[in-house]
Amino acid sequence: MRVALNQFAPEFPGRDRNWERIRGAAEATEADVVVFPELTSTGYMYQNRAEIAPYSDSREALRSLGPIARQHGRLIVGGFAERVGGKLFNSAYAVGPDRTWVYRKIHLWNMENEIFGTGNQELTFEFQGHRIGIIVCYDLQFPELASYYAAKGVELLLVPMAWAEEPVPLGSPLQIYNHLAISTAFSHGIYVGVSNRVGTERGAVFPGQSSLTDPFGRIQYLDSAEGTLLATLDFSLLGKAKQPNPRNNLDTDPRLRISLPKPAPARRTRRAKYRRGRSSRR
Repeated sequence: MRVALNQFAPEFPGRDRNWERIRGAAEATEADVVVFPELTSTGYMYQNRAEIAPYSDSREALRSLGPIARQHGRLIVGGFAERVGGKLFNSAYAVGPDRTWVYRKIHLWNMENEIFGTGNQELTFEFQGHRIGIIVCYDLQFPELASYYAAKGVELLLVPMAWAEEPVPLGSPLQIYNHLAISTAFSHGIYVGVSNRVGTERGAVFPGQSSLTDPFGRIQYLDSAEGTLLATLDFSLLGKAKQPNPRNNLDTDPRLRISLPKPAPARRTRRAKYRRGRSSRR
């Protein structure tokens, strides 16, 4: 499987020209899987719902990626501001030759909490005989989520991202999210592909460094310029990484099993109970 991690600076505020750029790159990139960053259809640094709402999209916007995916047998992954009725979600799409999936970001960062609803469902699926999982940006900071995906059999974890520049750890050129990618890949014996954006919005600098980390924690990454990282995955490495010796196995050694929380049931008011009681007696 050949994977392409694409990083660019989206127009901000924007939508239509960003989608044009996504479609063009998805069409032109020779890879089985093409991954774009978080919220690349809109840009990132919006301050409230009213500001981003005109640039949001229903899932209908993903239909234009379908013909590209079908023609090339390609999986196209990226981030968009999803509009569902009166709600907005920081979502990632995965458009394949035969089906489209959408994941809603579970862990929201900073002002995202004022703009978007919170997701509560994981996304894993099969593509070319391998199980792929999708999370978004800040989700990567929570190891229990990656553990949950690994327990679901994920072999390749894809992470659309809009992670702004932070002070790098001492003695390392890598941004902190790439250390998280290394830890996640090595801990579970899986591939982790991060597609982070570049450019500056409202003073926030996005450093790129899109990366592909293999099951042994070895990383390839880009610099801060627009570009694409191409890598061929060797899934035979997973077995060797997961079972480093006859006595250990990364899939069976964990003692604590993680599951996603279920949505809380809607609370019923006294008035609602009373109304239902009256109607039941009629």
